[in-house]
Amino acid sequence: MPTRRIDELIWIALTDSVFRERLLNGQRHEVLATLSLTEVEQQAALAVKANTLETFAGALCQPGF
Repeated sequence: MPTRRIDELIWIALTDSVFRERLLNGQRHEVLATLSLTEVEQQAALAVKANTLETFAGALCQPGF
């Protein structure tokens, strides 16, 4: 599901360690609410099971996700 907004999400997570930590450790819903994601994008990001940014980004970039 690569979109411009998903790319922005990943870029912020790469460059902001606090954002990344919150994204991966139990505060994902709150972090995603600060972005202008569509409902589909937000649900996809919430569905990912990942402990690392690499795994998180990889899951979102899979075809059909």
